[in-house]
Formats: sequence, structure tokens, C-alpha cells
Amino acid sequence: MATAQQVTSEVQDKVLDTVRIGQKGMVEFVRSWAQTVESTFAKLPDLTFTEPFKPSEAFESAFRFSEKLLTVQRDFATQLFEAAIPATKAAASAAGATAKVGAR
Repeated sequence: MATAQQVTSEVQDKVLDTVRIGQKGMVEFVRSWAQTVESTFAKLPDLTFTEPFKPSEAFESAFRFSEKLLTVQRDFATQLFEAAIPATKAAASAAGATAKVGAR
């Protein structure tokens, strides 16, 4: 039977491995995102206008963009939450198993 220190060390090692995998994935994501942003901004049209925006048009345009951005952020947050559900279930399950072992 394993000692408390051995179990703790094993759990810590698994947590650290999981954190490292997540960090590696995040770094790869940021690199990909940065490349996408760089290529997108390189393709933007010249922002020189032949006539200025009317204030009401600029106002409406800003709010339309804000609504679209909020929708994208809401979808992203929902996807992140759903992606994390398996981890929370696993943690809760492990905590329950640990509590049962400790109660013996």
C-alpha cells in the first residue's frame, strides 16, 4: 500500500504533466493566432477615406461591431466551459474516491 507522501507525489506529477501539456497547447495556439492576426492585418484595405464618416454612422458601426464581438466572445466562453467539463468531473470523481479512502 502506498504512503500518503507517495500518493501526493504521484498526484502532483500528474497535475504538473497536465499543466505542461496545457501550456504547450496554449503556446502553440498563441503562435497560430499571432500569425493569423499578422496575415489579416497585412490584408486590410487602406484606411484613407474620400469623405469623413458621419458621427451617427461611426456610432452605429461601432455598436454593430461590439455586438458581433460579444457574440463571438460568448460562443468562445461557452466552448471553453464545455471543454472543461470532463476535467471538473474527473476532479470531483477523484476527490470522492480520495474521501472514501480517507474514511476507511
